[in-house]
Amino acid sequence: MAASVLPQNSTLISTTKKQVPLVHVLTSKTSEDGEQVNRNEPFNYEKAIKFLTDPHSILKDLHYLMKLFNALAEKCQDQPLYIEALCMIIQHCSKPFLLDKSTDANIYETPLAAFYSDFGYLLRIPIKRVQKCILDTLYQSIHTKKTKAQEQKSLTISYDEMRPTTPDYILKIQRASDLCETLVKTMVLVENDLGLRIQILKLLQILSDKTGMNDPDPSGELLFRTIELLWNMLEYGDEEVISDQLDSRVTITRLQEAFLGQVTQSYSRYHCQCRNDILVVCSLIISIKPDAPFVETSFAKQLLLFASYPELRSNNPLVKNFKLTSSHEDFEFKKLLFNTIVVLSRNSVMNELMIESRVLLAFLSYVEPLPRTAQQNVHEWTPSQLEELQLHALAALCTLLPCSMQEYFEYHVGTRLLLFYEWCINDKDDYQSQGNSFFGKGGRNNKRSQLRYVLRLFRSLVSTREERVHQDLSDQGIIPSLTSYLRKISQREVTNIDYVILDVLCDALFILSSLCELDVHRKEIFGSEGIEMLIQILLIDSSLICGGLGYHRLLVAATDCVWCCIVGSVINEDEFIQKQGIFALLDLIEKNPKSLQNLVLGCVLDLAENTKCLHFIMAWKGQNQQQFTHLLCELWRDEEREIRVSRTDKGVINDHQKPLMGEMQQSQEITPLQTWEPSRSVIDLIDNMRSKIYGFFCKLGFSELPGLVEEDFVTLCIIENFLDFKMGEIWQEIVTELEIEGVQLVSPDREATDTILRATDERGLAVAATQNFILEQYHKQNLQQEKEFYEQLIKNHAHKEKRLEDWKSFVARTSKYPLLMAAKDYQNQAIRQSRPEEKEMSTYHTVHNLEIPNLSVTAFAGPYLVIDSTPVDIIGKQRNQNTAIDTV
Repeated sequence: MAASVLPQNSTLISTTKKQVPLVHVLTSKTSEDGEQVNRNEPFNYEKAIKFLTDPHSILKDLHYLMKLFNALAEKCQDQPLYIEALCMIIQHCSKPFLLDKSTDANIYETPLAAFYSDFGYLLRIPIKRVQKCILDTLYQSIHTKKTKAQEQKSLTISYDEMRPTTPDYILKIQRASDLCETLVKTMVLVENDLGLRIQILKLLQILSDKTGMNDPDPSGELLFRTIELLWNMLEYGDEEVISDQLDSRVTITRLQEAFLGQVTQSYSRYHCQCRNDILVVCSLIISIKPDAPFVETSFAKQLLLFASYPELRSNNPLVKNFKLTSSHEDFEFKKLLFNTIVVLSRNSVMNELMIESRVLLAFLSYVEPLPRTAQQNVHEWTPSQLEELQLHALAALCTLLPCSMQEYFEYHVGTRLLLFYEWCINDKDDYQSQGNSFFGKGGRNNKRSQLRYVLRLFRSLVSTREERVHQDLSDQGIIPSLTSYLRKISQREVTNIDYVILDVLCDALFILSSLCELDVHRKEIFGSEGIEMLIQILLIDSSLICGGLGYHRLLVAATDCVWCCIVGSVINEDEFIQKQGIFALLDLIEKNPKSLQNLVLGCVLDLAENTKCLHFIMAWKGQNQQQFTHLLCELWRDEEREIRVSRTDKGVINDHQKPLMGEMQQSQEITPLQTWEPSRSVIDLIDNMRSKIYGFFCKLGFSELPGLVEEDFVTLCIIENFLDFKMGEIWQEIVTELEIEGVQLVSPDREATDTILRATDERGLAVAATQNFILEQYHKQNLQQEKEFYEQLIKNHAHKEKRLEDWKSFVARTSKYPLLMAAKDYQNQAIRQSRPEEKEMSTYHTVHNLEIPNLSVTAFAGPYLVIDSTPVDIIGKQRNQNTAIDTV
């Protein structure tokens, strides 16, 4: 890798002998024993030429070149003749370095960065020509633009089979060096030279990529580049370092002067853009450092003045001759002011200034139906600009209004917002939105964007939990208005809504929950219409929950609304239960992920305080006809698997001393806590659903529960003793903490704690024994059922064998006459044995013959005889059944 420092065919500058200084060159040579030996030697021109032309030694010897620069720099101050030579050598440093090998770029990166650091230090030379040459060289080395033909030509040029470096590589090296810091320090040395300052700012702008500012500059380039440099640093630099540097009154005052100068003195497009850029830089500074001295320098007060213009009249001289047009720059300036005020509100001392400036009233002037008439407008914007400003104002009020509740009643904000809300949901108005802004996404040709942001503003207001605001909104009828609109939406196909309507639904449900949570009367106002709307939302298909659109937020909001608007009101609870809303909640528990199960389970548990709810819970059946008790046991086992509680394959307690602890809970060391800090056992109650499941079984009972299987009974043993086990964990933590703190218990307390801990261990052993007994009984029952099953199989086989023997006997009797007669004798003998003796018959006067004469069969016949044909397995033909023969 090499640098083409001097051209190959360069010519020496012709000078007279009188102008050439006499230089006596003394070189030092090191002896064999390491000592310096000074002696006069002639200057070695061959070494100098090789140093400047050899491509294989120039980069690794760049520090020698820098020594040459430093030596010439010292000579330039005393002998001006060296200035020309120094500038010529410096100019050639703007040419690209040459890569000899593909690895040179990485190998020589560090020495090249050191070279540029030292190269920047040459700016200390107090000679304007040298300084300008250095800056031009640096600029050309990283800002060289070539045409495609020049680039193709440069690739074809052979530098002894080496290729040049790119400006991007040089820019990377310069950024890694100390060049930027040196350029910033040089600004002090050239503060009286505008041209050099602009050159330095150009370099800093390129090197930052990612600021004197108010000095006289007819071109305006100084301020423009300074602001852009500040913007780059704020956007790409280290926030902590930059915020510490800019957090000063001097910096903010300079920005204030520059801003006011651009606002009040210039009206060209260039100055409007510069004004907007200054405002962006100010907003970035405030976002990084909210307590920056904008209030102390009165800059914040002036920004509030411009933000409320022209909506509010003012006699302030700053806005007396200030005018806004519908141009793009002025429109952007208005939006930037809105954004800056929102960022400024993070400073707690801004509240009083906002009240004095009445900026909220200016924002509220946009909260009215569109389009507005000319008399209503202080300033005319285009319809699309007016719509965007309206949406921006609504978004800004979401942040500003909750901090100024005094203005809520002074400006009648509730009435304004409700009238605007009624206009948003009114379908008769034919207003068509442009929908071409950030805030208007999804609201083209309708008023959904306005509805979305006015409901978001309502949400911000009710989130303050200010009872006066809640009462004001409730008195003006917001609850029935919201429930009516939500019911109208829910009656449509809820599964085909977009993200805008989802936001509207979630915000409206949150508003209803906040208003009705602590007031029974408002819950009754919620009424039947709200209950039907909630049930319709709760019946959403579970496949949509993980779709990514946001249905999970809707279900969370709906469940919270059930909790706040229904639970606690007996009238609403009864109606919700009768309309099978409890079934919808239970379906959610079965079908949805765990994140929703925990929330819905808590809601149903509170509903279960109503005794009517228990009958519906026991009557519910899931997809596989499973009952709720079985589902609860399944959820319990899922929780234990997730936290990795020690259990056997059959679900029996494996560690009777820690029957409820999971691996994570056991891995946490017990440390002394403050009185208000929850322990790990208490946190475990919050993290999972086991406490809620225990609460359900406390209401349903632990015996005579339908729908349970063997595994459920084993789990139920643990659930029934959950409270005792948890109390044992807490007592164990208490004892351990006391031991860590070195507290010795008195004898009665020690005896009590030992008794509690021993009782917990015994309870764990007893539960494990009960579980094993249940498993043993089920095992015996399974063996008995298996035995009965095999006995049934044996009986079936014996019956088949008997039928086969009877068939063979029948065939033998019909084919052999002696066998038939033997069967006849056997039959007569059986008949005689079945009759009473003659002594008993002598008491009767008449004896009737009970035998049928001329009977040709050997079976006891009835009125009908069913004879099967020959079986298929014997003669290979189809069997003919149910052949009836009249034997009479």
